[in-house]
Amino acid sequence: MRATFLHMADCHLGYRQYNSRDRQQDFTRAFLNILDTAISQNVDFVLLAGDLFEKRAIDPLTLVHAITGLERLREAAIPCLAVEGNHELAYYRDNMGWMEFLAERDLLTLLNPKIDGERATLSPYANRRGAYVEPLPGLRVYGMRYHGSATAHAMCSVADALAASDRQGVEYTIFMAHTGVESVVAEGAGGLSRRELAPLRPHVDYLALGHLHKPYEIDSWIYNPGSTETNSIDEAAWPERGYYLVEVDTETVPKHRPVLHANLRRPFERLFFRVDGCKTPVELVDQCRSHVERQRHLFKDREPVVELRLSGVPPFDRTALPLEPLRQMIEELYRPLICFVRNDTRAAEFAVGDDQQLSRPALERQIIASLLERDSRFRARSEEWTELALAIKQMAVSGASAEAVLEEFTGGEERIRKSGQRIRREKS
Repeated sequence: MRATFLHMADCHLGYRQYNSRDRQQDFTRAFLNILDTAISQNVDFVLLAGDLFEKRAIDPLTLVHAITGLERLREAAIPCLAVEGNHELAYYRDNMGWMEFLAERDLLTLLNPKIDGERATLSPYANRRGAYVEPLPGLRVYGMRYHGSATAHAMCSVADALAASDRQGVEYTIFMAHTGVESVVAEGAGGLSRRELAPLRPHVDYLALGHLHKPYEIDSWIYNPGSTETNSIDEAAWPERGYYLVEVDTETVPKHRPVLHANLRRPFERLFFRVDGCKTPVELVDQCRSHVERQRHLFKDREPVVELRLSGVPPFDRTALPLEPLRQMIEELYRPLICFVRNDTRAAEFAVGDDQQLSRPALERQIIASLLERDSRFRARSEEWTELALAIKQMAVSGASAEAVLEEFTGGEERIRKSGQRIRREKS
């Protein structure tokens, strides 16, 4: 059995990013571009793994854009198989969400099992309801909507149902869900562990995911194409994302060959500049300009979104940072759609040296001493105050009572006071 399908997710139609109408149009343009690719490649079906829309309450224009793209697929006789994501789930009291609205008009096939307690029912799609569909003989596609914190429980129930299901004549199985995999992104956006997904492995050839906007592939089995447009500046670090084109041939090993493609999208340029070496605001603008000119990319076709992020400690008053001249410089060099200058610098009076060669205890001591030396009340006895602060910190970490900590502080303060008096007497 042979087949070709396109896997996409996280289109977020209707997102007016930065309150920009142009950016809202970009999300539509990316969506339509991918669907046009599906048509030109004559795929057998399209997988839409959640978050077609940015939010549950959409404006009429966003709905028109969604219908326009899905009608193109229908006219080309290409079914769109979809699941609901977290952004588009109907409100609790609503009878119907917008994904269900599109399914009622036969613009997409909305898949979801019935889960009752510990039991999942995997019924074939009929009357616009069901857990699976067979777009081609021998190929079955299951789907499950976003379940949030209950996803692990729902997935366990589905795995049990898959193990017990009759799949006679099924040569290739796809399972589609709107959920992530743990530890794919460094800051941890949640998701299922590989252990929680493992029960699906004997019954599923291709696990099609959405939800996390970073593209990833795990064990030649789990696939997430990433977002179709750049939903935040952090996503600019993942240029290769958009959609998978997958060729299936059950006579080969492995049975599929997925290829990740980057679709057309608005370019983003993220620039970083440390201000430490600039003695004056004028010098800062000049050095930053040279830095940007060396690193910038030229975008001939589309105006980029550009962010310049400043860091470090300026050797002059932080309020004198030339933010507007820097913004004008970016405007001149890039002609951007949108430009941001982010000020992440620190004022000199609050900057603490961060010698990476120091151990944690030594660095901790250095920071406390440095802070105490800036206060005239403690400067003369800063070493003794540092020792007292570290002693109190250790007592707190060890679980000492509040009374014991207060006693140590009072006694330490008295010792430091008497030590200062003794030194002054000796000097006199």
